[in-house]
Amino acid sequence: MKRITLQTPRRARGSVCQLCQFSRSSPPRHRTLHTPSLSVSPRLNTSLPSTEFQRRRYIPTFNAQICIATRYASNIPNPRTSGDPEAMLDDVLKEFDQITSSPRVPSDEAVIQFLQSCSEVVKVILSRDSENQVTPPQTARSDNSPTSSLLDLDVDEGANGAKSTSQKGAPKNPKTPQRTYTQATAANQISSMLNDFLRDPKIFISPDVLRRYTLLQAQLKQADNFPEIFSLYATKPIPEGKGSTVTYHASNPTAVKSAIPQDIANVALDTAIEKKNLALCLAIIDESFCKPAYFRSKIFRKAALPLSGLATAPVASYAAASYISTLQTAMDPSTALWGSFSAILAYIAFTSSIGMVAITTANDQMIRVVWLPGMPLRERWLREEERAAMDKVAVAWGFKDPRRRGEEEGEEWESLREFIGMRGMILDKTDLMEGME
Repeated sequence: MKRITLQTPRRARGSVCQLCQFSRSSPPRHRTLHTPSLSVSPRLNTSLPSTEFQRRRYIPTFNAQICIATRYASNIPNPRTSGDPEAMLDDVLKEFDQITSSPRVPSDEAVIQFLQSCSEVVKVILSRDSENQVTPPQTARSDNSPTSSLLDLDVDEGANGAKSTSQKGAPKNPKTPQRTYTQATAANQISSMLNDFLRDPKIFISPDVLRRYTLLQAQLKQADNFPEIFSLYATKPIPEGKGSTVTYHASNPTAVKSAIPQDIANVALDTAIEKKNLALCLAIIDESFCKPAYFRSKIFRKAALPLSGLATAPVASYAAASYISTLQTAMDPSTALWGSFSAILAYIAFTSSIGMVAITTANDQMIRVVWLPGMPLRERWLREEERAAMDKVAVAWGFKDPRRRGEEEGEEWESLREFIGMRGMILDKTDLMEGME
C-alpha cells in the first residue's frame, strides 16, 4: 500500500480562488499591470509609482495629427506678415507714376497687373483694419469712483493683505486701438489714384478693367466717382499707339459694347446705398440702366435668340407643312400644304404672344415701385432693371417694417417719390399695398 504524501497548503498571496492556491505553477514572472485596483502582498515592500508618473507615462510622445497640422499650417500665409502696407503702397505709387508718365499706350496686361497690385494692397489694408477694430475686454478697474476703489481693494488684496503686482501695473483707462494715419489715408490715396488712372487718356477702359475697378472701390467703400467712370467707359476716346505717337478714335456711346454690365452696376449701387447717398444712387442708375447702350445690349443678350426663332418660324412651318401634306390623300396636296402651314404659323404666333404678355406683365418681383397704368409693354421689359434699382433704393430708404410703409416723411423721401413719378413709376401704389387689396 502506497503512502499518499500530503502537501502543505500554500498561503494565499492575493485575491485569488482556492483552486489556484494549491495548483503547481511556474515561478511568477514580474509584469507591470496597468490597473488601478492592484492588490499587493503585505510581504512586498515595493512602492507603486505615483499617479502623476502614471499619467505622464500613458501620454504618447508622438502625435501624428499634431505634426501633420503643424506641417500644413506652416504653409498658410500669416496676414500679419504678408506685407507692409506702407512699402506696398509706395511700390504701387511708383508703378502708377511710371505708367502715366510714359508717352506710350500701356498694354492691357500692364493695366491688369497694376490693378492686381492695388488689389493686394487693399487686402492688406483691410486685414489690418479688421485687426485694429477688435476692442479689447474692459477691465473692472476702468472707473475711479469710491465704490470701485473699495472693490479693487477687495479683489487685489490677497490673504496676506498684499496687492497683486500684475494688477498694479495695469492701465486704468484702456482705450480702443485707433486706426493709424497710414491705414486711415491709404484707402483714400488708392481710391484717388485709381480714379486718376482711369482718367488718363492713354488708359483704355476694358470690361475687365471696369470690373476690377468697381470691386476695388466697393471694398474701399468709395462710390463717389462711379457715375463719372461709367460715363468715361462709354464716351472715352479709344487710344491707339504707334511707337511714341498716340492717336485717339471716337467711341460710340450707344453701341452694345458701351453698356455697363448689370452685375457691375448692382455692386456700385449697393455701395452707394451703404453710404446713404441718395443723389449718388440716382446718378448711378442714370449712367447704367437708363442708357440706350444698355437697352441694345439687353435686346442682343435676351431677345436675339427668340427673335431669330420667330424670323425662321415661317420657313420651318412651310417645311413641316410640306411633309404633312404628303401623309394624307383626303384633299388636294396644295390645299393641305397651305392649311397646315396656316395652322402651324397661327399656333406659333398665338403661343409666343401669350408668353410675351406673361413676361412683360409679371409683377411678383415688385415690392414698392410699380409701373404707371398705360406704360407700353415694350418699355416695361426694357426698363425692368431701372425699376428694380429704384425699388431697391426705396426699400433701403423706407421703413423696414411692412406695416409702416407709406408713412415715410422728409425731403429726401419726397424727392425720391417725385423722381420715380417722373420716370413713369409709382411709389407705394395704394391698390398693391398689404391689406389694401
